[in-house]
Amino acid sequence: MRILKTIIAILIVSACTTLSTFGQEAGNRNYNRGSRPTAPSMGNIGSSGVLNIEAYVLINAAPDEFVAVFGVSQEGSTASESNQKINARIERFLGAAAQLGVPRSNTFVDFITQNKIYSFAPASEGVIRESLTGFETKKTVALRYKDRALLEKLLETAAQSAIFDLIKVDYVVNDLTKLRKALFDEAVRVVKQKEETYTRSLGLALSRKALLQETYETTYPGELYQTYSAFESGTVDNNYNSSMRVIRERKSSTSYLEPLDRSAFDTVLNPGGVEPMVQCALFMKVMYSVAN
Repeated sequence: MRILKTIIAILIVSACTTLSTFGQEAGNRNYNRGSRPTAPSMGNIGSSGVLNIEAYVLINAAPDEFVAVFGVSQEGSTASESNQKINARIERFLGAAAQLGVPRSNTFVDFITQNKIYSFAPASEGVIRESLTGFETKKTVALRYKDRALLEKLLETAAQSAIFDLIKVDYVVNDLTKLRKALFDEAVRVVKQKEETYTRSLGLALSRKALLQETYETTYPGELYQTYSAFESGTVDNNYNSSMRVIRERKSSTSYLEPLDRSAFDTVLNPGGVEPMVQCALFMKVMYSVAN
């Protein structure tokens, strides 16, 4: 009995140590319970006399160029004033960007909207009246560049023109056709390899009948970022006076890149490193007839 208790105690300590190790390695992303992209239905199954062989392949592609889009807004007492002021700020920004190596031909200014601004002010006899007090013009500025490190300098330059809103950074791959050809060739190789394995190992007599599915997917880094807030908060005891207010501290959130799960794919071409990359995938399904 004493030996049994000792074994149980060792197992409990071992389990606790394992759980602790996993917790340290997982990091704070455990606070994020969001869903991740899932793989297509796999299984290589079919109806009687039919076998569907599937291939799911991925390639990580380094971007050829980037497009950073900044948001700019400007208020003014008149529509003309707000437009002139925003144009002056954008002009300063684009001039500085040109000195960094982004020519005007690689930029575009998009007019978004021009709104009226209304404000409230006290009027006579205790009345608060709303009236037109100005206009606000909004535009976006897109800049195309090749050097990933240039973004930091563009952010500093934009801030000098009072532009602080970086809306997004698009990743541009110039030749998706080349990537799709590589994916197709690899998917065909995987299908043929599985066909050979089933024939050799299971003794199946297979004959290709049709290509049932050929689905390409392109996932950009902006679609793969997850967000979490890592904190543990206490609770307010019900015995407190109900008239007391509870003031909570602001909790910051963090975002991180969560690439597609490699284990979902038969093959991953160019596994990639630590930098965000464009992930292109192909799901292929081929139907075979099975001889009796």
